[in-house]
Amino acid sequence: MRTIIKMSWALLAWLLIVVPVAAELATAPDIEQGRLWRITKGEQASYLMGTMHSEHADVVTLPLIMRTHFDSAQTLVLEMVMDRQTITQVAEAQIITRGPLLPELLGKSLYTRTVEAMSGYGLPEHALRNMKPWFVMSVLMMPKSKTGLFLDLQLYYEALAQGKQLVGLETAQEQIAVFDTIPLADQVAMLEDTLDNLGEMENYFATMREIYLSGDLDKLEQYSNDMMASDDPELVQRFNQRFIVDRNVKMVERMMPQLDEGGAFIAVGALHLPGDSGILRLLQEKGYQVSVEY
Repeated sequence: MRTIIKMSWALLAWLLIVVPVAAELATAPDIEQGRLWRITKGEQASYLMGTMHSEHADVVTLPLIMRTHFDSAQTLVLEMVMDRQTITQVAEAQIITRGPLLPELLGKSLYTRTVEAMSGYGLPEHALRNMKPWFVMSVLMMPKSKTGLFLDLQLYYEALAQGKQLVGLETAQEQIAVFDTIPLADQVAMLEDTLDNLGEMENYFATMREIYLSGDLDKLEQYSNDMMASDDPELVQRFNQRFIVDRNVKMVERMMPQLDEGGAFIAVGALHLPGDSGILRLLQEKGYQVSVEY
């Protein structure tokens, strides 16, 4: 499998953008196993949850200890707050507004394959013509949605209902910029590779879900790395820096005020957590105590 890239759960909340990860597996063993961590520096603790962008019942049904800490939290911190304005901004960003349209970017053969694949997602050809390659790729790498209520969105709605403060670690413009600045040649290569490997996606997601539910971050990271081809290491490195390393540093800096105040429940994609470049290690380097809660 060439240049297939792995999941950064909940990168764009309703799209599940797929990104490469190549962080070192050097996080201290005592915090590699889990799905929920207790983060402290002062008197009041906060909790950090690794999420998977999935609507599967086993994922969206929180264990009792997670439910208890979520319900008790004063603030919910997400990668991005998924309000109406954000959804509108991302929807608008998917559209090509100038330059060649998708048929010209892909060429006849690849565009024909894309039309056929996207028809299964209910997107007609006349609408597909104006879509950016990165958006089409992200849709094709997603399991077909039944409810649309993936874990991150469920937490968002529950926090609204409970009157919690909502904090986003990134803005829609920042996440859009991550994808819009991918060179078009790389976008097309990613889309073609996705089409080449569509038949393997269902098993890939099932295995990722099983590992995620086990709480084994080391195994989750290793499985993701194994799914990443090595024929274009420069492409992998560029994407890893853009999607994981840079974003982890930014998210840690932006969650610190909530951590210092305490009483926050933070939910970020599980693949942002392990490794030397991962959020768990970065928090430790900032002086926070990190311990597995579940």
